[in-house]
Amino acid sequence: MIKKSILIKTVLIVFITFLAKVLGDETSDLLLEEPVAIEFTEHLGEYIPSDISLVDEKGNSVEFGELITIPTILMFVYYECPGICTPLLTEVADVLGKTNIDHNKTPFQILTVSFDVRDKPDVAAQKRFNYLDQINKPFPPEAWRFFTGDQANIDKLTNAVGFRYQRAGADFTHPGGLILLSPEKKIVRYLYGIEFLPFEFKMGIMEAAQGKVSPTTAKLLRYCFSYDPIGRTYVFNIARVTATVMITSVLFFAGFLVFVTRKKRNGK
Repeated sequence: MIKKSILIKTVLIVFITFLAKVLGDETSDLLLEEPVAIEFTEHLGEYIPSDISLVDEKGNSVEFGELITIPTILMFVYYECPGICTPLLTEVADVLGKTNIDHNKTPFQILTVSFDVRDKPDVAAQKRFNYLDQINKPFPPEAWRFFTGDQANIDKLTNAVGFRYQRAGADFTHPGGLILLSPEKKIVRYLYGIEFLPFEFKMGIMEAAQGKVSPTTAKLLRYCFSYDPIGRTYVFNIARVTATVMITSVLFFAGFLVFVTRKKRNGK
């Protein structure tokens, strides 16, 4: 029985080592749980600092915290982005046209912030005009604002909400998603990706209005999909998912063998 137990352990070690060699860094990340640099690091239940100064689309300096007095959707983009920023902004405009929220009964706002210090208010104003025009129903223009800022204030805001990005030449690699804030400036929810269901969008706003912190059910999807900085999109991470399935199967099989061995031994 002891020899069989040693054999099982040896098989497990060899198999996991084989997976690490075949699947490379994906398996290593899975086993070691190393953080990914380009992602959201959730700060649920934390608050936006009050001492952040940005510049609005009219060129006026504003205290960002003072703007958050109603449920707020915060999104980070940069206005010359060749990748996921345009699909993200277009999706938000599209969902706003489909979501059946009465803005008079449940007021909310969207604050779009560029994390590229090269962006200026005139570009922000043009982006605002373009995307407000894409909303397929009446929507109060003051409810969607566009901002720019200097590096110190951008860093303070991105760090506060856990938005992690990196420069890649003249561009950036960054995740896509939305951050939901309560009227008290509390971070209550994250919506990942660049596509959102109108119901999911609406629920996020309603929960933000209540100040209700919600765990991110999309974590599994974020695990299964990785950001591709070259294609600037999210792709199915087949290596990571395959590694998970295979390791889980091996562990289950090993547990089954141990159970059967013990049952036979006890039967004797």
